[in-house]
Amino acid sequence: MTFCFRRTPTLLATSTLISAGIPFAQAHGADQMEIMERQIRAMQAQLNAMKKEHAAEVKKARAIIARQREEAENNPYATRRTYLGPASHFATGGQGSWTVNQPMLAPPRTASTPYGEVTGTPPAHSSLYGPLRRGQIQVGGIRITLGGFAEAAGMWRSRNTASDISTGFNAIPWGNDPAHHMNEFHQSERQSRLAALVEGKITPNLEADGYIETDFQGAGSSSNSRQSNSYVLRTRVFYGELKDRADDLQVLGGQNWSLITMFNKGMSARDEQIPLTIEAQYVPGFNWTRNSQIRIVKGFDNSKYHAGLSIENPSAVPSGTPYEPTGTTVTYKQNGTNVNNPNTYYSTDIAPDVVAKLSADPGWGHYEVTGVLRFLHDRTSKLGGGTSHTTVAGGGGGGLILPLIKKKLYFQASGLVGVGIGRYGTSNIPDYAFNQNGSPNPLPEANALIGLYGNPTKALRLYGYAGAEEVTSRKYFNANGKSYGYGNPLYNMSGCNTELSSVCAAGANVHTVAQATTGFWYDYLKGDYGTIRIGGQYSYTYENAFSAVGGRPHTDDNMFFMSLRYMPFN
Repeated sequence: MTFCFRRTPTLLATSTLISAGIPFAQAHGADQMEIMERQIRAMQAQLNAMKKEHAAEVKKARAIIARQREEAENNPYATRRTYLGPASHFATGGQGSWTVNQPMLAPPRTASTPYGEVTGTPPAHSSLYGPLRRGQIQVGGIRITLGGFAEAAGMWRSRNTASDISTGFNAIPWGNDPAHHMNEFHQSERQSRLAALVEGKITPNLEADGYIETDFQGAGSSSNSRQSNSYVLRTRVFYGELKDRADDLQVLGGQNWSLITMFNKGMSARDEQIPLTIEAQYVPGFNWTRNSQIRIVKGFDNSKYHAGLSIENPSAVPSGTPYEPTGTTVTYKQNGTNVNNPNTYYSTDIAPDVVAKLSADPGWGHYEVTGVLRFLHDRTSKLGGGTSHTTVAGGGGGGLILPLIKKKLYFQASGLVGVGIGRYGTSNIPDYAFNQNGSPNPLPEANALIGLYGNPTKALRLYGYAGAEEVTSRKYFNANGKSYGYGNPLYNMSGCNTELSSVCAAGANVHTVAQATTGFWYDYLKGDYGTIRIGGQYSYTYENAFSAVGGRPHTDDNMFFMSLRYMPFN
């Protein structure tokens, strides 16, 4: 039998050491050390490879996190997923663990009305839970929502009314005024608006909020447009509110749109149905004021129906001058003192206006009926005494909004009829004239407005309105060979169409103010940094006076408006 021995490297090394005179045990130990050294070098190589692989994994993970952070910064309002699995699987599209995160910020919201959307008005039904939205700040349990817009507007009128963005519809010049024969062009930023809504919960069902809305349509004694425009900030709306969600009850105190203003739905503040016009005086036939008030609104049947009552600051608008026989004085207005404006008058009111409203939202459309009660007051004095007069005035009306094509086309109509209600029309026609004894004589009046608006595309909104305000009949008398009252047929109108004539009583005896208008709003850009919106509007306004000596004069005005708005929070 033959045996073959194969000499391995270890045996060769051992035999070499033995042949060199080194003992076997010592030679075997050296072999083991060499083996261990080779193993250590192999492990070091493997460790280096693992370090490189780990570094690559970390680099990929950091790239994923950086990309997620960049996406969050670029679009903090989008819902996104976070990958929890190995970075290598993520990079190669492999399977892994994901989790769905809420966005850093939720998409912005405005009041759910057409007007709220074009003006950046904070919502009336906001949520105090969930993620913050664009333009919101959380301070402890208080949530602050910012709103408003910056506007660059231009306007052209065929008659020179010396108006800014708000037209004096009741002051369009008649033919005897040189301004009637001149047009005007102005640019304005004064409708730019700042708004803030502050909300918090007192209990799970009781919420409190405060809202302020301002623009720059105030004018101080030094305000002008000659060099450095110096118009002042004014309060449009400023109120506090309590909302009891359990009982569907709202209590509001402060300055707000009158309860007489039509709503888009329900009866919550900031849900008013305001015309979409660039024109800041809106449209003749639109009934409104913004004034101090205390309001209570109660909802029924899951907010399908509401009843509201508002006690509002009065301010009667008189017409002309009263009949004052020798030794007699009629006091019906006074110039402002202290913090009131000394350059205008304040009526001698003795009680608030009372406005009541019922509304219904049964599922298709919005419907409401409204009533207003007023108390006109003055005093007739003689040396040593006098008599105070209080005349009850008011009226009623209603409105509706119908979705002809859901989310595409809507129709609205509203009206108000009564006596002494001129203040509530946008043209500011007078409320009353005077009786022969000096007491207020309310004018019979009617206001009406219809409109169509809608969104043919997501970015484009179109609208059109037609409205009118009218004193429906005359209130006058004659005494001692002179004519008094409103619409007296003995007033002289013969010079109303003769330039520079002083014989024209039309301005104090307006019969009708009517207007038709149309316009658009287009969202030119809309993204994470807000919305740039472009608007255009054309209107034709017609005004006439009661017929009298010399005929029945009329005047008119063609107006064009353009608007560029930047809405940073919407």
